[in-house]
Amino acid sequence: MSSPGIPLPLKTEYSTRDHLYWNFLNAIPFLIGSIAIARDSLKWVAVYIGIALIFFLIIELRFACTHCSYYARSKGCIKCMMLPGVPKIFKARPESHSPFEKAMAVLGALTMFLFPVYWLIRDPLLLGAYIVAWALFFLTARRYACVRCINFECPMNRVPVGVKEEFKKRDGFPGNIEFSKEEFRAAGSGRYASLRVKHEFKDFLYWNFVTLTILFSAGLAIGISSTGWLLAYIFIAFFHFGILEQRFFCTHCPYFVRGEKSLRCMMNWGWPRYFKPRHGPPGKFDLAITSLGFIILILFPLPWLLKVPFLLGAYLVSILIFLLTIWRYECGRCIYFGCPFNRVPVEVRKEFEKKDFERMILK
Repeated sequence: MSSPGIPLPLKTEYSTRDHLYWNFLNAIPFLIGSIAIARDSLKWVAVYIGIALIFFLIIELRFACTHCSYYARSKGCIKCMMLPGVPKIFKARPESHSPFEKAMAVLGALTMFLFPVYWLIRDPLLLGAYIVAWALFFLTARRYACVRCINFECPMNRVPVGVKEEFKKRDGFPGNIEFSKEEFRAAGSGRYASLRVKHEFKDFLYWNFVTLTILFSAGLAIGISSTGWLLAYIFIAFFHFGILEQRFFCTHCPYFVRGEKSLRCMMNWGWPRYFKPRHGPPGKFDLAITSLGFIILILFPLPWLLKVPFLLGAYLVSILIFLLTIWRYECGRCIYFGCPFNRVPVEVRKEFEKKDFERMILK
């Protein structure tokens, strides 16, 4: 397998939690667009909703979804991550998309994306939130869904060619694919997990982008009222992430020793490693100090956020997206088994710990 960041196995069906997560993420930019339009006219909100429904239920369904493997596998109603329960009103088409179908799908998407811009440009804050919301949706989909998707005709699909060919032969996930050194596949009592033993710079970029959506909302609310308190908030954030979290939580993490002189994890890349690594899981005191730091960091901006309801909503939604995404897609692959949020099965942990991977992955 050529790409080190590929979660395994391929996703052949979606659960209710998948449907809820992706539709929640998709609804955020629509809500922002609707708020901007509603300030001018509720009638245009109805038009916007109508355009979105026509795109998703007719244009996308006919010109894009009918070529999708999930569409073909569904019986009666569609069973994909975005349109669960929608009746299959069009015939499945196993062949590739025609140029006309691609053009219709792109035209429909552009109409839906650009329609609220006329109202959004009147409020730079809403326009920025709209752009960030769509960027977050597509980055998350590309990172966690497109690498597992069996809709190989989709232009955003990132499954390696070799895996696609093997899947088509077996109609299931291949068992003889070679894993890169950044991934470890472990099995225990019939349970499998693709553990991430090494992070890349693109992981750092993605997760810091998500984190900044939280900090920016809070910082903007504080900065509107007071520059002094904004500087205090920035100091608290740096002190927590650079001192408290590193000393009492990160020093127990296996990712802490990656790299030579600086950190190489998805949250801290290039930061000096000035604390010594500590073997074993964090103690109660370590967790208490780390938790206290997070609580102060989260609650500190609330008095200012309460004065700006939109920023308060953006702040809370950003925190929710962060927690849901990291819990769904990282905590089940993380080798920091001492973290209280780690979701790797016990059997897989034991099998991983039997292997001497430190010598193989350390530079």
